Amino acid sequence: MKIIFFLIISTIVLPASFVVSNSQQPRQLGVNITENGAFVNIINHTNRYQKATGFDSLGWSLSDFELVLLDGRPATEWTNEIDDPEVYRIDYSGTYKSSFKGIADISLWGTAQITNKKYDTVSNLTTFDLVVPSPPLKDYGFIYLIFKNTKRSPESQLSSGITELKVMRPGYPLNTNKIFTDEYINLLKSADFACYRFYGVQNIWDGEPAYPNPTKWQNRKTPLDACQNPMTATTGKRDAWCWEYIIQLSNILKKDIWINIHISCDSDYVANLAQKLKTELDPSINIYVENSNEVWSPTQTTHGPYNKSQADFYKITFDENYARRTVELSNWFAEVFGKQEINKRIRVVLGAQASYGGRSDNHFNYINKTFGAPKNFIHSLAPALYFGSTNPNGDTTAINQGMLDDIDGQINNPSVSSYRKNHLNRAAKWELPGGCTSYEGGPGIPGGGNKTNLANQILANRTYKMKEILKKSYIEGWFSIEGGLALYFTLTSGYNRYGCWGITDDYTKPDRNFKMQAIREIINSTNDVDSQLSGISNESEPFATPNPSQSNATINFRNPSDGEVSIEIYNEYGQLFIQIPNKIYSAGMNSVNIDLADLPSGIYFYVIRNGIGLQSGKMVMVK
Repeated sequence: MKIIFFLIISTIVLPASFVVSNSQQPRQLGVNITENGAFVNIINHTNRYQKATGFDSLGWSLSDFELVLLDGRPATEWTNEIDDPEVYRIDYSGTYKSSFKGIADISLWGTAQITNKKYDTVSNLTTFDLVVPSPPLKDYGFIYLIFKNTKRSPESQLSSGITELKVMRPGYPLNTNKIFTDEYINLLKSADFACYRFYGVQNIWDGEPAYPNPTKWQNRKTPLDACQNPMTATTGKRDAWCWEYIIQLSNILKKDIWINIHISCDSDYVANLAQKLKTELDPSINIYVENSNEVWSPTQTTHGPYNKSQADFYKITFDENYARRTVELSNWFAEVFGKQEINKRIRVVLGAQASYGGRSDNHFNYINKTFGAPKNFIHSLAPALYFGSTNPNGDTTAINQGMLDDIDGQINNPSVSSYRKNHLNRAAKWELPGGCTSYEGGPGIPGGGNKTNLANQILANRTYKMKEILKKSYIEGWFSIEGGLALYFTLTSGYNRYGCWGITDDYTKPDRNFKMQAIREIINSTNDVDSQLSGISNESEPFATPNPSQSNATINFRNPSDGEVSIEIYNEYGQLFIQIPNKIYSAGMNSVNIDLADLPSGIYFYVIRNGIGLQSGKMVMVK
């Protein structure tokens, strides 16, 4: 049998710092951030206390206690069933330098061990090392700490608890002043994102009290609290990250931000928040402001009740109260920043239900009738840009094609409820200064806990084809039809029955899957979906020889200067097969011979990380 092969080399993937020419400005693509890997001190990530009899005002236990320090198991290993067919595990290995104020006996359950425990009587400080091995191990990533015989000081009663617990990630000393890890900052900068949305790390989803209780500024989370997760059960604080940390991270990134404000926050809370942002946030950063999250939905069980009760109080409809509250936020921010900053630096968005434009009509008509022209208060309309698959029960190829078909319908079929031009036309009708933005988007399968054809649906999210799918959704399906800022949902997440929402499923590896490459190309490429980046010489692109290969191949690449280079080889599902660690290579062309004899036949992608960022290519193995 005669087989004809051909070589395909992907376009160079530029680092986020790449500056495009004036004729090709980056598209406005942002991302919803997640907390995965964010804090140097991982205590900021957990509030899962057990067996504590009480807590102080900052959330530290007043007795002996147990604590789920980390649970990075793939879903749902805790039921002896793992969703991910690849059983992918994030590597948490290393030595975590740890300490706390007080005295305690410490033990644990899980894949780790405690070493070098010491107590200093002068400082009343206990230090210890938490050593985590490398995967794979069953239940890897689960660590449960047990503190017994606790005393806050030598004079305290037995079982009085401890304070100031710290568990620092590997590579970070106990005395570091860093709040966010370098790895997390690098992840956030993996593409030239235009905006970061903080909805998830604010705990907007379930952070509302029962009406008519307000959320007060004096009860907000601060850097002094025991953690940056919701503390409803310990101190009553329902919010997550404190504003101080949100502002600090924003000032590091120096990009626009999108914040959500609980519908329960009173005028004093909003005034204090606005003043804090005005005083402490880099003035070059624009602020998108949204009324809670999806509070326009009467079926939203965590937000809807507050909006409904508030609507009843004002004797208006559910939809009208959402519109009223959004204008209220705009006016409160105007009191601090000045009316002239509304629709300039302060950009209040009106959330929209993608498949029900009539709800937005209710919002706009009420604003126009009650307050005047919506454009005087509202910067942009904001639906979501999710897509599913017309063939969710097929193999990965069929699922991917179904994704393309679903996107095509949203772009070209006006009879589809999620026809994207509906919201764009509505924003144009009301002359909104920011037009139509999008608060979330991306592939929506799998999801909702459904296990039907789960393995193929997860694997479909890891295929190389996802690059084409995401580019079609955002370039052809949004920016080419005059869509504005769009935010992807989310930066990182596990891949399981509840969704494959993340651009990557490993916060330590932005390019483990192919979605991040797609994001970069969407931001920086021209309007032609399949075009190469202009101005990039083919001499800069890596190539493999021979291609196809039977047993070994030579990867050829250009190094911009003397420096370290690493090489990784993945299959078409994003599974890592070969990893060649960092080695110094000279400037100019370099060649690396790689033994591929153990690889089965198929399509593979090589990723080269060097001084200009990340480059990739494609090759074929034939046995």
